[in-house]
Amino acid sequence: MKKIKWSGYEWIPQERWGTIHLEKSEQWYDPSCVEIDDLGYLHLKTKHNPKYFEEHNLTSNVGVGLVSCTEEFHFGSFEVEAKLPKGKNLWPAFWMWSWYDWPPEIDIFEGYSDTFANYFHFNIFKPKNIWKVETNIHYKIDGVKGDCGGKTHDFGFKDPTKNFIKYRADWTKDRVAFYYDDKLVRVIEDPEILKDFNNTRMNVIINNAVTKKVNVKNPPNSDFVIKYFKYSKL
Repeated sequence: MKKIKWSGYEWIPQERWGTIHLEKSEQWYDPSCVEIDDLGYLHLKTKHNPKYFEEHNLTSNVGVGLVSCTEEFHFGSFEVEAKLPKGKNLWPAFWMWSWYDWPPEIDIFEGYSDTFANYFHFNIFKPKNIWKVETNIHYKIDGVKGDCGGKTHDFGFKDPTKNFIKYRADWTKDRVAFYYDDKLVRVIEDPEILKDFNNTRMNVIINNAVTKKVNVKNPPNSDFVIKYFKYSKL
């Protein structure tokens, strides 16, 4: 399996369990969509690149870039500085899930572009939250799965496809706090929810992706650019 050195860590250009998720079979994790440029920036792309998976008897049409860190992480601060990809029906994300089971999962951000190829959306009741870039947490309590709901946050009028923005989560025993451009945007402190996280190790993933609405015959040629990944213990 191909491995990549970036930001001081080792990564693989696919999920630990494989290169295609059967519930998202319109896309597959394509190593040719993962590049590191001369500045050391990571580029995760999307493109039309059909591949036949004999074991599943299906063809997946869209190659997407994903990197999964081989390090197991516990409590700490997790940060990237990134410029979101431009294109229709994209789904870039920076997230973590348990090394052992799912859930738990911490979505530091998930971006959703629309059919107009941007992340802009206007809610008259929340006029500051104009970008469809969300945090979320998936958890399990007494065997029952739940989530804290995707929540959109304000980081001003900086277009996330034209500007590098810092996305960070601080994970401790007592809280998960989310920061966008160093501004606190959300805190999860429910001890029943956090109990599911405290005894696990997390796998960090950064990916470009497409939504179910994508035109699989003519998907966007997009580029998700990440300056760095940074982790520090708390």
